[in-house]
Amino acid sequence: MPAGERLRLRALLRSVPAAVRRDYVATLVVQWFVLGVGLLLFHLVARRGSVTGFAYYQIARGTVSTLQPILLLGLGVGLHRYLPRTEHTTRRLAQQALAVEAVLVTAVGLAGMATGDGIAALLGLPGGRPAVTAALIMLAGNCLCTVSLAALRGNQQIIDANLTMVLSFGLFPLFAFAVADRIEDFLIIQGVGTAVVGVWATWVVRRQPATAEKTTEPDVKTLIGYGVRRMPGEFALPVLYTFPTFAVAVLMPGEPEAGYVGFTTSAVTLICSVFAILTPVLMPRLSRLFNRPGDDPDIRRLLTALPLLAGALAAVPAGLILLFAPALVRGFLGPEFAGAVPVLRLGVLAAIPLAMFYAARPILDTLLDAKFMSRLLLACLVLEILATVIAESLLTVPQAAVAGLLAAGTALGLDAVGLAGYALRRRG
Repeated sequence: MPAGERLRLRALLRSVPAAVRRDYVATLVVQWFVLGVGLLLFHLVARRGSVTGFAYYQIARGTVSTLQPILLLGLGVGLHRYLPRTEHTTRRLAQQALAVEAVLVTAVGLAGMATGDGIAALLGLPGGRPAVTAALIMLAGNCLCTVSLAALRGNQQIIDANLTMVLSFGLFPLFAFAVADRIEDFLIIQGVGTAVVGVWATWVVRRQPATAEKTTEPDVKTLIGYGVRRMPGEFALPVLYTFPTFAVAVLMPGEPEAGYVGFTTSAVTLICSVFAILTPVLMPRLSRLFNRPGDDPDIRRLLTALPLLAGALAAVPAGLILLFAPALVRGFLGPEFAGAVPVLRLGVLAAIPLAMFYAARPILDTLLDAKFMSRLLLACLVLEILATVIAESLLTVPQAAVAGLLAAGTALGLDAVGLAGYALRRRG
């Protein structure tokens, strides 16, 4: 990058409001704490449950990550987009969103428990219905708490949102693991505790300060309507991460390789978390900014440069993991998991283009139509599946699975950079 461009970029970064920088850093610290807890739990589960228990834990986590976007009905991104546009109905809209989610997860949970044995056979879970029930309870708790988090972040209550996240996804999982004897009990206790924290968090959503402007405020129908259109994309994005684990679990039932792939996708998630939190921090502000006439050209220039900067930053930890993969696997999982090293080295490269996507996502979700974003993400999911099938003839099954993730992530990252620039130019 030329010296003049670097100076201009530094000037743009310094122009970011102090409140945005503070909220980003605070949310990043909390996110890394939660992810650190997740890595610690990988280590603890691998020690307590050995290879079989570790594989079950990964499949259960994959189930939650896959089904959660469907059950959320796009309410998370909808609350980020529409709650900043409310004044008098802020608390009511947040509570209505939680009520809708509670009804949905209850219905799905009961249906899933009734067919638990069939689901367990499909996923290759040896525990049968009890194993499925534990995963469903964890799923319900995660969904309720995610809606509450979205409401707090959409209302820019960052301190409350971070406290909710620390309690529900950081401290409570550690408590649950400490008091539980089996992996299934650990998931159940964690799910119940997360649900309780989520309900509390919704009731602390504050009403927005009233202004002199008279505007039509979005209601729950608007929220659900947008969310339903956005839901296919919200489903496709986490499936990009969970499909490799499920593919290996189905093709190699009962084998530890599913855990290897899950560990790899978790490493990618760890790197991308630095950039994924830009959406809850920036999107409510961008929604309010772009909902009013006129905006700052410097902001548009900063947003245009952000995805490329994210890719460059993500390359650093990805390169370190690539170099020190054997030591990381041995330290976190143990010497018996040495087979995860080549899978980790290949899959971690996907973090670079995916970081570019996450940095562009607040712009795309604010300025582009919900259906367009959904189609983009679904197309990348189809690409991942096709790339995995093709790679199976050249690589081992676990390596083919993460190669599919790398192909889809690359396409998504490059498309996001181009689309973000187009959306900002059209806005200007």
